[in-house]
Amino acid sequence: MFGLARQVTARQDLDDVLTETLRCLRSIARFGGGSIQLLDDEGWIQMAASDPIAPAHVMAQRVPLGTSIAGRVILTEQAIYLPDLNVAQMPGSNRRVSTGVRSYLAVPLVVDGRAIGVLQIDAPETNAWTEEERAVFVAVAPVVAAAIQNARAHARAAAARARAAAAEARLARAGAIVQTAYAAARDGEHAEVLRQLATLDRLLADHAAAADEPDAVKLPDQRVIARP
Repeated sequence: MFGLARQVTARQDLDDVLTETLRCLRSIARFGGGSIQLLDDEGWIQMAASDPIAPAHVMAQRVPLGTSIAGRVILTEQAIYLPDLNVAQMPGSNRRVSTGVRSYLAVPLVVDGRAIGVLQIDAPETNAWTEEERAVFVAVAPVVAAAIQNARAHARAAAARARAAAAEARLARAGAIVQTAYAAARDGEHAEVLRQLATLDRLLADHAAAADEPDAVKLPDQRVIARP
């Protein structure tokens, strides 16, 4: 567990956090498949990373909260352990669990007082994990959630710096255009004045469009961790 905490919290890129989480989990618990699903900006669940690779159609799905086990975990902020899927009473109206899976464990990723996603593993055999193993798995979830949130904050800060730098560059460009237009006006070059004003108008339109862009952090592309 401590190794996972060191590895995950040392990373600022969201892709790296997800990749390292699934890699380190292999040393904590035996499992057939593992995944991290996160809430997107519209409140739907979307697969962010899996080990091993999931089919393309699974990665592309956006699942409503009320139609899956993962959604129930997020809504209730409570872990779910199903030692035998063949006899378990499944919460939710849709299993959405891979064929051949017998044991399933899902833990909410909770940070800042709300669930942002779910960390889940499965196994082909029944009752795959001891109580102690499940407890460790539950214990790492807050670390993973905090690392994900920190990576998202880092991405937002980087995007804000990039926008500020672009705005500063546009301002400098606008100043240069105005000076050129003034010089052209003094020289009586009316066509050049009009050309510079048109350029300034386009620059201001680009600036307005950039200011209207949503400040969102997209989910990363799926990362796949090769098994040893």
